[in-house]
This record gives sequence, C-alpha cells and structure tokens, in this order.
Amino acid sequence: MNFFTLFIAMVFIALPLNAVALSHQVLVSVAPHKFFVEKIAGDTVTVNLMVPAGASAHTFEPTPKQMLSAGRADIWFCIGENFETRASAALKAYNGDLQLIDLRQNVDMITTDPHSGAHCCHCNSQDLHIWLSLRQGKIQATTIANALSALYPEHAAQYQEALKIFIKELDALDIKITELLKPIKGHVIMVSHPAYAYFCRDYQLRQLSIEFEGKDPAPQQLNAILNQARAENTRKIFIQKQYSSKGAHLFAKELNAEVITLDPYSEDYLQTMLTIAKEFSQEGK
Repeated sequence: MNFFTLFIAMVFIALPLNAVALSHQVLVSVAPHKFFVEKIAGDTVTVNLMVPAGASAHTFEPTPKQMLSAGRADIWFCIGENFETRASAALKAYNGDLQLIDLRQNVDMITTDPHSGAHCCHCNSQDLHIWLSLRQGKIQATTIANALSALYPEHAAQYQEALKIFIKELDALDIKITELLKPIKGHVIMVSHPAYAYFCRDYQLRQLSIEFEGKDPAPQQLNAILNQARAENTRKIFIQKQYSSKGAHLFAKELNAEVITLDPYSEDYLQTMLTIAKEFSQEGK
C-alpha cells in the first residue's frame, strides 16, 4: 500500500460506514461528463466532480477532502487518467461496492503518434480527451445511461428517454458544426496542448501542437513546429488555462498570430463545443 492509499484509508477509518454509503451519489473525473450525467439523470442523482475547474486532469491528485466526498459514491465514470488508478484503489479498499465504469469502452480511441504533435501527450498511448467528439460522445452517453439504469432501475425508463433526447441534441450540433467548418476542411489548427484530436478527426482538420509528448518542445522540435506553422500561414494559436501558455506566446510573437483561450474542460458542454467550432472556423481569416 503506497502512502497515498494509506493516508486516505486512515482518514476513512475515522468515519462511520453510513457516512460513505449514501445512495444516488455519482462521481465523474472531468466536468463535461458531469454535464452528461445531469442531462441523463436529472435530479435523481448528485454528481461530484474529481478534477476541479482550471486543473489539469493529466497531473491532478485529489485532496483528502475530495477523497472523502468521493468515498460516498455508488459509481465512478472514469476515463483512464493516471490519478484514477491510485484514487480508485483507495476508494475500493474502503467502499467495496463502488462501481467503476470506464467511459472509453466502445469509443474509437486515438493513440499517440510519437512522430507528431497531432495526438495526445499521454504516456499510456491513448488520447483521453474523448468527450471532444460529439459522435463519440453519443457512445459515452449511452454507457452512462445504461450503467445508471442498471444501478438505479427505478429510474431506468427516465434515463433511456433522456438519452434519446440528448443524442438528438448531439446530432443536431454535429450537423451545425460540420457545416460551420466545411470551408476550412483540411486546415491546420495550432494549439498549445494537443486536446483536439477527436474534434479534428470528426471535421477533417489537422492539429499542430506546441507541446510535445507532454513537455515544451526541444530546440530542434521548436524550429520544425515553427516552420510548419509558417508554411500553414498560422494566424491563431489556441491555449488552455489548465496548461502553460508561455510557448504559445513566444510562437505568436514570431508568427504575428493571435492567442485565443479555449476551455475544453468546461462543464457547459454543448456551448463549449460550438465555441470551439466558431473559433476554429475563423482560422485563416
């Protein structure tokens, strides 16, 4: 047992069992999936978020307070981040009834290309920004609805009906974004952190990341990225508040480009996806 697990276990021991055995508590790792669960479950559950706004899911470590809250959950919708393995071991050691549902199941995953900045920085070779595809989002929503229906069968009909409505919303927005981005099909989108591979795959765009394998680029990589950006006539660089933008601002100065902040981790999922599309659609204009 590592120090993290031991510490959390010691904290849990101080609590009575009924403090962590409350029903209809749902845990998600990132805010977009909180939106998914609330769309489907409405007020039948309370949704708790592990990674708070502004934090990076890739480097996040939960606090003891967050772990205490998480320990009350019946179910946790995971995405494969490193912290989930450590935290779930501690939670399961105390609450053996906690269900872990991997939202990557049935998703058409993108794997890391070590020779390109186009995909994920993750060492586990999978791009975990799976919610940034409305098309793959339908699969994740279905997984959530089915898991909740099995866990809380008294609400199953409600969940399945809400799922149908939500999927229609996702389809409608997908059609809207497809039309919006049609004029820039094939364009390169320059980003500080490679979060948009699923989005770019859906709409036939290409992602060029300043960050390389989770780190700032080495000098030779920096020159190669800069030359590619010049060749693509890059005029906008998209950054995230969860990650350093120092490199992006340096590139922007060299390219005379505008730096734009986006938040793909926002809980306001549908509006965020539309905002991303609108900002990308202006590339080159």
